[in-house]
Amino acid sequence: HIYDIENFTFTYLYTEANQHNFNILENTRKNVKGAVAWQYQSKFKGIQPLKDVKFTSSKYLQLLKDFNFNPVPSSISVRGELERSFNKIAYRNNDPTAITQLPNFQKYFVFNRYYNFTWALTKSLKVDYNATVNAIIDEPAGDINTTQKRDSIIKNLKRLGRMKYFEQNINTTYTLPFDKFPATNWISADYKYTVGYNWRAGPLETIDSLKIGNIIQNTRNRGMNGKLDIVKLYNKLGFLKDINLPKPKPPPPKNEAERLRRAKADTLPHPPELKLLKAMLRLIMSLRSINGSYTITEGTILPGFAKTPKLLGLDQAWMAPGIGFVLGEQDPYIAQNAANRGWLVHNKRLTTPFSQSQMKDLSLRANMEPFTDLKIQFDARKTSNAMFQEIFRDTTGLNNYAGLSPSRSGSYKVSFISVATAFKNNNSLNSDVFNQFRKNLGIINNRFNTFRGNSTDYVSQSQDVLIPAFIAAYSGRSAKTTSLSPFPAIPLPNWRLDYSGLTKLEAFKNKFTSVVLSHAYTSSYSVINYANSLQYNDFGQLNLGRSVESYNASANFRATQLTQTDTARLIPVFVISQVLISETFAPLIGITVKTKSKLSITFNYKTKRDISLNVPNAQITEVNGKDWSLEVGYTKNNMRLPFRDAGRIITLKNDITFRLTVSMTSNATIQRRLDQGSTVTNGNINFQFRPNISYAFNKKLQLQFYIERTTNNPLVSNSFYRATTRGGFKLIFMLTQ
Repeated sequence: HIYDIENFTFTYLYTEANQHNFNILENTRKNVKGAVAWQYQSKFKGIQPLKDVKFTSSKYLQLLKDFNFNPVPSSISVRGELERSFNKIAYRNNDPTAITQLPNFQKYFVFNRYYNFTWALTKSLKVDYNATVNAIIDEPAGDINTTQKRDSIIKNLKRLGRMKYFEQNINTTYTLPFDKFPATNWISADYKYTVGYNWRAGPLETIDSLKIGNIIQNTRNRGMNGKLDIVKLYNKLGFLKDINLPKPKPPPPKNEAERLRRAKADTLPHPPELKLLKAMLRLIMSLRSINGSYTITEGTILPGFAKTPKLLGLDQAWMAPGIGFVLGEQDPYIAQNAANRGWLVHNKRLTTPFSQSQMKDLSLRANMEPFTDLKIQFDARKTSNAMFQEIFRDTTGLNNYAGLSPSRSGSYKVSFISVATAFKNNNSLNSDVFNQFRKNLGIINNRFNTFRGNSTDYVSQSQDVLIPAFIAAYSGRSAKTTSLSPFPAIPLPNWRLDYSGLTKLEAFKNKFTSVVLSHAYTSSYSVINYANSLQYNDFGQLNLGRSVESYNASANFRATQLTQTDTARLIPVFVISQVLISETFAPLIGITVKTKSKLSITFNYKTKRDISLNVPNAQITEVNGKDWSLEVGYTKNNMRLPFRDAGRIITLKNDITFRLTVSMTSNATIQRRLDQGSTVTNGNINFQFRPNISYAFNKKLQLQFYIERTTNNPLVSNSFYRATTRGGFKLIFMLTQ
């Protein structure tokens, strides 16, 4: 029961130490700690009022039948801790005629409180709440040796102390009821909403103009995870279900009579099997599932807050900082609203910035299976980080609040497709793709100047021109139609293919247990970092409510400020130092083979390409890498190993394993400049040859012989050729069970 005495826990601790000697007159240390905790755990499972009602037995009324609620919280716990530490030290004075020295005191008295609350409102909706309060019980100076001092402490105790820190978190999870409806039971989705709020007390100050106030902070995390089970959607049609889940052939009968009966049945007419139609429908049903997740994490920090929380983070008047802020609201105008309502201090020297942060993460995955042995996976991702901050304070101390030095910064990454240029002459000093980049500069420049109606505002090496020309060239798109934004909005899919059907062919199935062909492609475009130009301080452009994807893609979000030079040029709103396209075939071609004689062979050919555009000097750095590797393994079971011992021949029968790894990696770094051509600045060819033989005497003792040969041949003259050869044996004894 909620009132049971077993729900309470009491803790008390008292320690005291006294010391005195020739130099110390008194050294007293006291520590008192007490705690009271109450915890309640409900065993009530909830109410499902329509569970046994007949009319809800229909599958179309599953939502009504499963309707449930729980009026009782799942668990509640409250804990309060009082801790007082007192230290008094007084030193002796060796001069008897001198004035006695005053004692030194070091003490603190804290009152910490913890609250936890869990409530499963329904089976699909759960709420968790926890809060922490740290408070100080202020004491008069010196010994507590008068009634007035003791009354002061008791008075502060009744007020629950002076709050120093308050934190609360609310976590809500909800499972959407798609499974309750026959038309949508192939969809599943979960929504998570987590908010946090904390308040930190500032230093005590009696002069209003010097008060820096308290700091409040909130966080909000919203996440959605979902899955579309496309196979379950197909199977709603019986004919398609038979294609997806074909009935297995019955085992051959053991008795002769049954065999004769089946043989006779086979002579009877059967309905057409429609193999071609079924194969076509199975190909149409290649898409099997789609998974996705989307998360937004946000936070606000507001310094100079003058109020103190009383309950649930709100002040005594239940107004400040507002129920929206406590529940994670990310209002870009919260600082101005707080100033208008008198919630901020009037300190014109406040330097702690008001800041807001935002992180968005999108992940999508689609699984395709055109036929049983071919699996294709598509992935698309997008991640963005942004932060806004400014010094928001009363600039005159007379209720004249303003934001100073607003700034926005962040990073951006999105999945990309650059396969159209992956196999061109990228290792050549005269690259076709780089030459196309040169041509694109003029096309993009003309597009921008058309918008402005002025042919001099942009030049070919302006940041806003360079990045779209770079994206168009290395993605293989037309510069006439590509987006002008340096932040591509739509993530493009990458892929992976695995095929394992060769063992079904007669030429393979008698010799191989598995043959897997694989191919994977990954590419991404990244803005390493960006920050607004100091020429732009418009809050409407810089606040986090304005999407960076709309920069240069929207007519009302483009550069407007000109340089103060003879040849005025437009200054970009966001200054970007570097963008990067990273592309990997891992592998381009991969083959994994296992034979019935326990021989395994793995071959992978991989390529990697990193192209970075250094915006300030309009320079492209291209790193191209190619790697092939071959791994061969063979295990011989019960290999006979005879040796002589005291005239007797003893033969061991244990497993011996042969492994061989051969790989070659080629990397080349090329610097490409618009005005100076291209130069190879780094690169090498690395070759590795590593055979290995391992013999297992038993489960714990193993003997290995190995050779490792590595060579490194540089492609530039400022490095030298290196070769390393190692060989030997290892005797390994394992102490684990």
